Amino acid sequence: MNKINIIGLMTGTSCDGMDLCLIQCNLSNGIPVAKIVKTQYVEYSEKFSKSLLQINSSSIDNIAQYHMSLGKLWATEINNWVVKNKFKIDMIGIHGQTIYHKGKNASIQIGEPLYISKKLKVPVIHNFRTKDIINHGQGAPLMPIVDNWIFNDLKENVITLNIGGISNITIINKDKKISGFDTGPGMSLSDLYCLRFLSQKYDVNGTMALNGNIDINLVNKWIHDEKFILDSPPKSADKSLFGEEWLDKNINNFDSHENNLANLAYFTSLSISLNVKANDKSKNTSIYVSGGGIKNKAIMTNLSELLPKFKILSIAKKGIDPKYKEAYAFAMLAASNYFKIKVDTRHITGAKDPYIIGEKVLWS
Repeated sequence: MNKINIIGLMTGTSCDGMDLCLIQCNLSNGIPVAKIVKTQYVEYSEKFSKSLLQINSSSIDNIAQYHMSLGKLWATEINNWVVKNKFKIDMIGIHGQTIYHKGKNASIQIGEPLYISKKLKVPVIHNFRTKDIINHGQGAPLMPIVDNWIFNDLKENVITLNIGGISNITIINKDKKISGFDTGPGMSLSDLYCLRFLSQKYDVNGTMALNGNIDINLVNKWIHDEKFILDSPPKSADKSLFGEEWLDKNINNFDSHENNLANLAYFTSLSISLNVKANDKSKNTSIYVSGGGIKNKAIMTNLSELLPKFKILSIAKKGIDPKYKEAYAFAMLAASNYFKIKVDTRHITGAKDPYIIGEKVLWS
């Protein structure tokens, strides 16, 4: 089969819903090349989002129940989308809902893929992090693998920045040397704050943060108190590092929600900018941004001010919707499994050996 149609499913650390991206993919000069056919977002209810945000501290019984119920939900929603649009699909790639991640040790994603395979009657590629960890890697981030394919024709130095729940960057120079790592919080803290204290899923367009006042001394204290942010790569984080415990420890003044959200947005921006400056010495490098954070005007304004020598662009310039880049990425990684492409993450996660990423399940 020269061209395959693959759906990528991403459910991030914000637990707000599911992103779907259908691509048509083929192999060209040993790498997968794809065009986006259609995208879709399925929003979770506020109650379901709150319960998912707390799942990593739940009982094993509750985790097991969510593992099965998420698989059923995803299967139903994907099938509805496929049937409605009369798509022909050959494969599905799912990241799964992360409930635990500790780089080099273990990473657990829930959401039973066999429900999807049974419902859609196609193979499902899942469990993308485990082989990397067994290969002595961090297990994340995996986006740099895909960034290397997207910018295969690179003639300049490029950085990609994905601001999801956690932020991660990929640095690719024109000599095709690549590195990538998590920088710290993305939208996880801001979204969690909004859900807990404002009963809304996020700060729409970063409007509240824009109207708040930043306490630079406080944010600098947060930066230096959190060892992860200034650590050298490879490194990977999950929402347990920048989640409820972090909020309970660091936010204790609720006189102004705007000020708190302004500080959280600046914390995300500053942690990104410090990592960019520490790991890229080039001048006039373009930074292609994706993820939900691109819609937060406070974060994007902060980044422009903190990184004045860098050209900040949207990944839309490369034909990819910023919101759906992660779903696109897991469709691409599923394609690499189909084409039996070995990925090399030595300079990303620290894994020692190239490997074929992901595992295939097929209901039969």
